Amino acid sequence: MFKKFFVTISAIIISFCTLAAETEESVEPVKITDGKQYYKLAKFASPEKEVIEFFSFNCSSCFKLERTYKINETITSNLPKNIKFKRYHLNNFGPLAEELSQAWAIANVLGIQNEIASDLYDGIQLDKTIKTADDIKGVFINLGIDEAKYESMKDNFLVKAFEVQQNEARDELQPTSIPSFFVNRLYIINSQGLDATSYETYIKDYSRVINFLLQQD
Repeated sequence: MFKKFFVTISAIIISFCTLAAETEESVEPVKITDGKQYYKLAKFASPEKEVIEFFSFNCSSCFKLERTYKINETITSNLPKNIKFKRYHLNNFGPLAEELSQAWAIANVLGIQNEIASDLYDGIQLDKTIKTADDIKGVFINLGIDEAKYESMKDNFLVKAFEVQQNEARDELQPTSIPSFFVNRLYIINSQGLDATSYETYIKDYSRVINFLLQQD
């Protein structure tokens, strides 16, 4: 299922080059409807409005959308105030999945998730230098977190709590592709139904649909 999704995302990204040249005229945004840009889940909404992303540093599509097309920057910059944007790493996808998920929890507790995300993506997707758990630890050491601190954080209460939340959200929402975006635990964005006229419109449509769903009861 994940492999099929990667092929679909790649096809969408490749199509931008040809579609973008077809029109320069501004058009009215397509109406947002259930079954096209999103699907409503048979679940109860979360008590507080929130956006959840599932991703993996092992996911090349996650890397491209975040690093090249700035999807997270676009989404967060357009979110209404006080809306929580939670990013959870899958612990069942690709090499070192458990170790990377734990590292992500540690980074969030330490407040260095942006720096860690950048370096882990580089080491896995670009440089291919991260192949062991020690290599992951080395990323933290390079950012000024010494080995003793890193090892102790694995047993930190807040890290353990983050890992529990991360895994419980995965079990509850059961993402079948990544990256996946859920709104209020009640809706999932259908990336194949978004405006793929260009890179920019595709990412902006992600944000538009998310904000629309945040307004729903």
